[in-house]
Amino acid sequence: MRSYFFTVLALMGLSLAAASTVKVQPGDTLTRVAVRYGTTPQALSRANPGLNPQRLLAGTLLRLPTPMAPTWTVRRGDTLSQLAQRQGVTLSALLQANPKVNPRLPLQVGQRLTLPLAVSVRTRTSATAVVRPASVRVNGALPVQGRLTTPFRAAHSGLDLAAPAGTPIRATLPGNVIESRFDGQTGWGWTVVLDHGSGRTTRYSHNSVNLVAVGARVAAGQMIARVGSTGNSTGAHVDYRLYQQGQAVNPFGLQ
Repeated sequence: MRSYFFTVLALMGLSLAAASTVKVQPGDTLTRVAVRYGTTPQALSRANPGLNPQRLLAGTLLRLPTPMAPTWTVRRGDTLSQLAQRQGVTLSALLQANPKVNPRLPLQVGQRLTLPLAVSVRTRTSATAVVRPASVRVNGALPVQGRLTTPFRAAHSGLDLAAPAGTPIRATLPGNVIESRFDGQTGWGWTVVLDHGSGRTTRYSHNSVNLVAVGARVAAGQMIARVGSTGNSTGAHVDYRLYQQGQAVNPFGLQ
């Protein structure tokens, strides 16, 4: 398993290196390129001095800005161990990313923490669920490093995770793509649904663009879509839902 983990990291590094420059496609605008690669038009302009966004010619090579590490704003009741579990990282990795944080002192509300970038490619060896009455216990891996705006509850059987438009959405578990479409009937907009076997599925909705097709096999941590606000949505976020045998369950599990 360790060799698999380092292989994924190596492939990710090669992918990022190859994507340091991208070619403008016919019909592209700066905004469209920014959304496609999970950045902003402003950041693209800063990374490409002298670029005229009004005259973006097909074939032009653009340098992508260096991605910034995701952050978390501490809320009342947050602890380091809880945050590490929620984000799917180890406590030591979280502390290493925040060398000024003293683990023996309580976190302060409003304090900003840097989240380890490697979270998206961690292997999910502990992701096997333990079935309990009316709940499924899972790990805290999330599809985006965003802000939880709507928790799991009776009136909303999923998690709303706010993040900038274009932020990569990643599969929380390995599986097969069984839906990749614009779902206008339910208001979910661009949606991807993955089948993970054993009766478990996950749904990722309101995307700006889907990056996988039906029938594809995806790995845990693989980018499958980008954050958007399509369908019945008031802002950029992903509506993430986990189902076991067709029943929605809390991705954070029940205490």
